[in-house]
This record gives sequence, C-alpha cells and structure tokens, in this order.
Amino acid sequence: MQHRWLFAALALTPAAIVLPVHAVVYMSAEQARAALFPQAARFDEIAIELTPAQQQVLDQALGVATKPRRVQGWTARDGAGKLIGQILLDEVIGKYELISYAVAFGADGAIQAVEVLAYRESHGQEIRLPAWRKQFVGKKTLDELRFGEQIKSISGATLSCRHVTEGVQRLATIQRTVLAPR
Repeated sequence: MQHRWLFAALALTPAAIVLPVHAVVYMSAEQARAALFPQAARFDEIAIELTPAQQQVLDQALGVATKPRRVQGWTARDGAGKLIGQILLDEVIGKYELISYAVAFGADGAIQAVEVLAYRESHGQEIRLPAWRKQFVGKKTLDELRFGEQIKSISGATLSCRHVTEGVQRLATIQRTVLAPR
C-alpha cells in the first residue's frame, strides 16, 4: 500500500518540473545609451504620453490602430548642449515573449542603430546579428522600413523580425512627428 503512494508521487514529479526560459539580457538601457552615443556629454530623459491627436497621426501613418503606450528614452547632447540624437526604448512580442530593444536616431532623424537589449524567445536570436540590424541604418521614412522589402527577414526568426521592424516603424514615426518638431 505504501508503495502505491510512492509511485503516484514519482509519476506526478515531472509535471512539477519547469522548463527553462531562454531569456538573455544583452545590455541594460543605460549600457545601450553609452554604446549608441559615446560622444554625448549628457543625456536628458524623454517620457512621452501620446495625446489622442498624436495617437491618431501615428495610427494613420502606420495604417493600423496601435495600443497607446508611453515612450521612454533619452536625448543625447554634446558638451555645448547641441543635440546629437535621441534613443527610444520599446518592447514587442516576438512569437510568445517580449523583445526589448533601443533605436538611436541622429540629429537629422535618420536611424543610426538598433540594439536588442533582451531576447526571451527560444529561437530567433539572429535578430541580434549586426547584418540584420544594419538594414535599419540611415532610414527615416516608413517607405524605407517596409518588412519583406527594404527590411529582410531571417529564416526561423520571421515573427521576431516582423515585430521588431513594426516597432522600429512606430518609433520612427513618433520620433518624426512628436520629437523632431520640439
């Protein structure tokens, strides 16, 4: 009789085992800030709550209704206080998990770099490869950021590529329509 309980307990043990999560944090937002604009003498925090009018402009530009969200990041300035660029932070869903990333915009509004800060999926880490991220450099407009055309996918990481590209499109539109006019 005692053996039955032992076997029952052993049979249920695998159900209690938790599968490992494949989260990898590559750098903090502050480390990305220093890497993206090493020449900056100071960083001023950016925190934007889109107004309904700004949200409407964003949705019209992207051609899809987006979820209102707070946009955070920094403005990078040199020693004289001159604008060097801006960094915006965001998170998107890959296939199942969040991907945290940062986009650096030059003073002219062109994308200077995209950095993956944390990747939590079990597959698709290839979006961290410099060759894939380099596709965004120099782009300013949504016409230059079309997924599958100007921005190519990576086999096995299609959803991560698509969703990060959509996030970069969103941030580029916010940078152009909200931050640049300031």
